[in-house]
Amino acid sequence: MRLFNKSNNTIEKPKVILESRSPSCPITAIAEQDNRTVYFYLFGDHEDFGVKSCWVRNLTVAPEELETKLMEKGVPPMLTKEFCAFPEGQDKLVEKNLEIVWLEEGDGAALLENGEILCIIPGWGGDGGFYGYARDCKGEGHFAWELSEDNELHKRVDSAIADLKEWDKEINPFQVLQPEILNGYDELFGKSEKYYAIDNSEWPPKGLYVFEGTEKIVLGTVAVSLRPQPKIEMYHENPSKVNRIELGVILKSGLSNDQIQSVASIVSGITAIPWDYITFLAEGHTVGFNTSVSEKFKYAVLTNKLKVLPKVNFTAFYNSDILFLWMVPISEAELDVMKESGSETVLNKLDSIGEEIFNLEREEVV
Repeated sequence: MRLFNKSNNTIEKPKVILESRSPSCPITAIAEQDNRTVYFYLFGDHEDFGVKSCWVRNLTVAPEELETKLMEKGVPPMLTKEFCAFPEGQDKLVEKNLEIVWLEEGDGAALLENGEILCIIPGWGGDGGFYGYARDCKGEGHFAWELSEDNELHKRVDSAIADLKEWDKEINPFQVLQPEILNGYDELFGKSEKYYAIDNSEWPPKGLYVFEGTEKIVLGTVAVSLRPQPKIEMYHENPSKVNRIELGVILKSGLSNDQIQSVASIVSGITAIPWDYITFLAEGHTVGFNTSVSEKFKYAVLTNKLKVLPKVNFTAFYNSDILFLWMVPISEAELDVMKESGSETVLNKLDSIGEEIFNLEREEVV
């Protein structure tokens, strides 16, 4: 199908010139161009992510005013003249010169031409009238903002490229991080021969440490912190303090192998939540914890604030701290109180019962 504008110039149907799937999140990036303009898109598999778009360049003379009538027909609009660094238009993009680089969190991406950034849609793109940054935009346009030379995202793209290259080295990031974390667990809880891969043979690799002591069973994730979590920079002033996480749980000894496997399976699933659902886990958040061990305690609160919980500290990784969060099982009634009054009320009561928090036959604190 072809549309015609007032000047009787044919508007071609946009063609996909480059496509890439996020290595971490359920998002696809696509660069499209017709004979008038080029756009960069992020398509999420989940409805709450939707579609994010950012103008890249005009291929012909920029209009003076917004092309509202064409927009109503679903035609990608050109950027108006006042916001174009090249108001007369630019050449079409050629696929062989293009590359899509995913930011380390996996929820944002950049379109590059011969190594130079043309456009970036960061994790916060699509919110509050902000689409993304484009090199050939001036100021804050309707469908893109100017990508200035001092924009921090230049460093983020460079970091993502460098990070990807690390995986081609003889000793990759996982091989560096895994022994450090395992040694930390061994020193804190005791040497364990039980270790499970929990990555389903997919990138990035991650594992689970399991220590069965005479009084307690400890499970701790290994290398979940290889990736920074998505969206966290939208809610925290210092995301590097909280964007990389490892998780753990302590339970009273006496569980069967099947019960331990059930807990391990739940922990494994929780480690995928930030990237599968394009969100993040942090202090005070709650997650499902529906194991075969307990019918009553089917949820867990993430915290490292309780006095009885061991303090787990790991060396910073890629200029970010590694935040360790314990999963403390809670009941539905305790969860309801957290939803109504915040997590502090229940956490204070859990703090008062000490090691009983590891017992899945304990009394509720509400």
